[in-house]
Parts: sequence; structure tokens; C-alpha cells
Amino acid sequence: MAKRNNSIQFKGLLNTEVMEVTEEDKSGIFIYDLLEELKSYDGKNVTISIKEDLPVQPKE
Repeated sequence: MAKRNNSIQFKGLLNTEVMEVTEEDKSGIFIYDLLEELKSYDGKNVTISIKEDLPVQPKE
């Protein structure tokens, strides 16, 4: 059976106090309202995944 994938992805600094994600790239700084984006999925069956990128120390 075919299916459609509806997703959104942010990569930036998460601020849970105001539910915002701040992204910075060569075009500038962009602030997104995470709570508003999550509301579009309210009442739907979803998968939530959170990933953090951490540096790995090389062997000396």
C-alpha cells in the first residue's frame, strides 16, 4: 500500500522555555515557533525523534 510522509525538520538551538528553534546559516538567523508547528500534528499518530550532534575526539 502506498503512503505519504508528512514531516518537518529543524536544525538549530532548542529553547523549551519559549518553544522556539533558532537556526543560523549563511543566509541569516531564523526563529521558528516549535509549538505552532507541533499543533499541526495534534490528534494524529506520529513518530517523534530528537537527535543531537556531538563532536568525537580523534585518536592522538
